[in-house]
Amino acid sequence: MSPTPTPARIPAVQPGDRVLLLEPDTGHLHLVVPDGKGARKQRGLGVFDPDRLVGMPYGARATVGAKAVVVLRPGLADLSATLERKAQVILPKDASRILFELGVGPGDRVLESGIGSGATTMALAWAVGATGKVVVQELRDEFATFAVANLERAGLGARVEAHLGDLTQALAPGIAAAGPFDAVLLDQPEPWNALPNILPVLAPGARVACYTPQVSQMETTSKTLTEKGFVQVRCLELIERQWEVKERGSRPSFEGLGHTGFLVFARWLGKA
Repeated sequence: MSPTPTPARIPAVQPGDRVLLLEPDTGHLHLVVPDGKGARKQRGLGVFDPDRLVGMPYGARATVGAKAVVVLRPGLADLSATLERKAQVILPKDASRILFELGVGPGDRVLESGIGSGATTMALAWAVGATGKVVVQELRDEFATFAVANLERAGLGARVEAHLGDLTQALAPGIAAAGPFDAVLLDQPEPWNALPNILPVLAPGARVACYTPQVSQMETTSKTLTEKGFVQVRCLELIERQWEVKERGSRPSFEGLGHTGFLVFARWLGKA
């Protein structure tokens, strides 16, 4: 009779880890980093020293002030939920489909135009892994600075390279050297004007996703992709509806998540 396998040791919090503190009673999330800097004011937690978490096993329960929390490793959804926001973000219902359609995986190189608060950049950086790279061209310096700080807070800053410039005018200096790119995300009002500038840096088979809020923008984007020689051009709109499960039955939530934007996807095969 084979011996019962010993469960793997539950890892403990190490200095520099990104640690998620979950309040089980409320569902509130707090992202903290034991960085050796001692006690400081943490939003929603008061004055707290994250270094006290070092050595504590993940899954442990602790008390921070008057709040009961569980010590967890953060996943992508947790990092996104704790992201600080300055500009509007692409919501998870659209971002998850973008990742799926672009097929982003470890080692890929992704070009993104429009960083906003860094929410979708975070998802892309998570997907490319430690060996990949997300190169972003952002028009506004304050957005780039704010978003990069968000990514560094999440421990993903090393996977992202940010450049300033208007992609509808030209690629920023230095981006071409980072290509060719396996995938591109254009989150900007007139993505069709950026298409001519990204063609030289696309790898054969590269997938492109464009996010636009208006029907007219979606139509122009789709037509321009076809004119430029892209194939498999498709337009989508995603509607999300939660359900409430109760003892006497279930029903859809009154607060559904309707239109947020149109998604246009295409594939580049290279010039014939």
